[in-house]
Amino acid sequence: MTREETHLIQWECQQLLNRVMMLMDSARWEDLAVCYTEDAVLFRPSDPDHGVEGREAILTSFRARASRTTCHMLANSVFDVQSPLLVRATSRVLLISGEADQVYPVPAHRKLLAGTFIDDLEMVDGEWLIRRRVGSIELEYGDQ
Repeated sequence: MTREETHLIQWECQQLLNRVMMLMDSARWEDLAVCYTEDAVLFRPSDPDHGVEGREAILTSFRARASRTTCHMLANSVFDVQSPLLVRATSRVLLISGEADQVYPVPAHRKLLAGTFIDDLEMVDGEWLIRRRVGSIELEYGDQ
């Protein structure tokens, strides 16, 4: 691969991860689920020992989430382009949350969570999708 091809892949993968965060914070679960491959596996940061397997099961798990207002900030993403069809992305994430259905600006909970997402991304039918996401929480700051 040329340097330009690698840069394009990295940019497209960053756009996918940015879109995923925005969809999460907007509670657009159906749109979020299609960012995963049909056979994807999701290890949520809140339950890292139990994977949710398959796009439909991932969608069901999103719909079952307690309603809240969230702001996920993704940073320091590093992309290991393994081939033109496979990428591993490692990113830092900060989660700020508050109660649901409040008038903006929503008062944030005092607890901040910082962690990591490790994403295996795959090109499927000309589109980058998440094949495997492993989330973790490394830092917790403040009170609920």
